[in-house]
Amino acid sequence: MNLSSALVRARLLYILGLLYLLVGYLGTNEFAALNPWGRPALPIATTFDHALPFVPWTVVFYVMYYPLLVTPLFFSRSPEALNRMSLGQAAMNTISYVIFVLFPTPIERPHAVPVEGAFHFVLDLLFRADHPYNTFPSLHVGQTCILALFYLRYSADWIFSPSGVSIAKNRAGLAVVIFHAASSVLVAASAVLIKQHYLADIFAGALLAYAMSLIFFARPR
Repeated sequence: MNLSSALVRARLLYILGLLYLLVGYLGTNEFAALNPWGRPALPIATTFDHALPFVPWTVVFYVMYYPLLVTPLFFSRSPEALNRMSLGQAAMNTISYVIFVLFPTPIERPHAVPVEGAFHFVLDLLFRADHPYNTFPSLHVGQTCILALFYLRYSADWIFSPSGVSIAKNRAGLAVVIFHAASSVLVAASAVLIKQHYLADIFAGALLAYAMSLIFFARPR
């Protein structure tokens, strides 16, 4: 199989992974809202969570997550790297889905009033589409973190640079890494400031992404 056809297959696998993310999240979100087993919520809310302000305009960073998910389709030139990313995401999603179903932990969200401005309007759409479950771990944070780790591991090899050039000498690749790292921080901050997640969700999502990167992005021996 030549590189071109292998890359096409890798991109198709990644797209299937995005569909798995969408269908799996929505499905487990509906199931968690029903909570047929009567599972108690995880006691993860802290005093600090409740003390954090509600900042509607930060929803801009929260929804920025969606276009970020497709960037590997455009930047990656390595079928192996893209396949590893797809597998890492799928494993992370599957673990999260199991936790969502077994421990359907809700979050108390404020009421978004659409007439109060564009940010409230976007929040109202988000809150209507997404039940206040599937919080622990945060897949928003997990996905953005694993994206940043993916670029950190592979971008020096294939973003506007010959293979083998270190990330420190590849300014374009370094810029992509910094952008995605900053994006993961902004998404995490937004998640708690729009009351979509607790702090424990943020740390759990980041740790899960890091664990998946150790497993799936490891250099072959």
